Amino acid sequence: MKFVFMISILLKGIGAVLEVLLQIVITKQIGVTDYGTYSTFVNAADLIYWCLFSGIVKCNTFYLAESGTTIRTFKKKYYSMYVFPLSIGGIIISTVLRQYTAALIFMIALAELLVMDQSSSFMARKYSKRALLGEYVLGRFFLLIGIVVLFRISKPVILLLLFLYLLQFLLVEIFFLVQKIHMPRMDSERSVSIRKWANYQRADIIQAMIGQMPVVVQYLFVGSYEAGVVSIVMLVKKLVNFISGPSFKIFLPEFSRLYTLGDKDKIKESFASIIRMQMLFLAPMSVILIGFPKLLLKVLADDLVDYSGLFIICSVIFIVVASLGPCSGLMQMTGNEHWDNRFREIALTCMFCIFFILRENTFFVLYGLCIQAIIENTGKMIFVSRWMGGLPMKLTQYLKLWLLPGIMIWLAYIFGLQQSFLAMFCMAGFTFICHFVNEVKNEHLLEIMKHKR
Repeated sequence: MKFVFMISILLKGIGAVLEVLLQIVITKQIGVTDYGTYSTFVNAADLIYWCLFSGIVKCNTFYLAESGTTIRTFKKKYYSMYVFPLSIGGIIISTVLRQYTAALIFMIALAELLVMDQSSSFMARKYSKRALLGEYVLGRFFLLIGIVVLFRISKPVILLLLFLYLLQFLLVEIFFLVQKIHMPRMDSERSVSIRKWANYQRADIIQAMIGQMPVVVQYLFVGSYEAGVVSIVMLVKKLVNFISGPSFKIFLPEFSRLYTLGDKDKIKESFASIIRMQMLFLAPMSVILIGFPKLLLKVLADDLVDYSGLFIICSVIFIVVASLGPCSGLMQMTGNEHWDNRFREIALTCMFCIFFILRENTFFVLYGLCIQAIIENTGKMIFVSRWMGGLPMKLTQYLKLWLLPGIMIWLAYIFGLQQSFLAMFCMAGFTFICHFVNEVKNEHLLEIMKHKR
């Protein structure tokens, strides 16, 4: 399991690099203002997907964890009676009203659903490498190449960028359909609880209010330039998700299985293992994002350097929150999804309160997001620890994981190395190697990898 987890993070690491390159290419070519408009449309498509359709993904994770199972009957009704009528209706109405961008947004949301449905099914059935290769690498690589070619042959047009964004999902869907041909047929039909799907969908609606809506709100109430700045700062959250995502998709079916067996001790052990494995990558990422913020922002756009302080605050909060482990995922796979939703709703309410209180501040959205992240994840960690009968790992062990990256960041500031790419790569690389060696020493990861070969 740990070997698969390592491979998954490495594949998502490639996806993260491609994501950063995409941000650099697009921002450099169209500027922060137009990037804000483009990002707002992309987030609008994500809002549709997360608010209306995404519950099927967690259903796949929960119901397909058991070998040989399928929810084929439910999916047929789900698409024919719900997904397609809403999506096609939105596309037709938008086209009739000549709102072609809106029509394209509905197409993107539908294409994203098809890809995520296939990817989560592969993950639940332990075809994780195929799922991650398609979802995180293949699509982004095509999008990057397509955008570079587009910028060389024509003037950048946001509508064309969105069309390329749609094509990447279609390409990945074709890849998954080809891979599915070689998979064994699943014959054990399972019935899906509408109530469980509704709880999952409810959680995703709240998550969309947190993850996608802020950029749209920033665009509507402040402007496209500020929305561009918020999108770039939120790149930190996206990069963190590249690390925490594999634990959600790979370990969650295992949590579901262990919960069925009633083995809380094994769940607690797995949870602690996830924290350590995530820190292999969160530690060097924290060195880069917190120790060298001006260097990174200058690569994207020179005028973003003025927001380095805000960038650091958001980076610290988002990374520390991610290091607490997959609290939300564990709650959803152990019959506590209703509590997961309650914590989200409390945090979301607090976020909107901050929006209102700080509405005169240009970047009120980012402050609200930071407060929301702290409240939600602290509450969930307390709940999960009580459910497991104690903290997944001792506090001293957790703090030791942060000792080395803290020292590297401190040295970067003490010796004024924030403008050096060489120092950034050396310090981040050294941090990764030290954490990797420690993990090998404590968990016999090397033997696991040799055995898997």
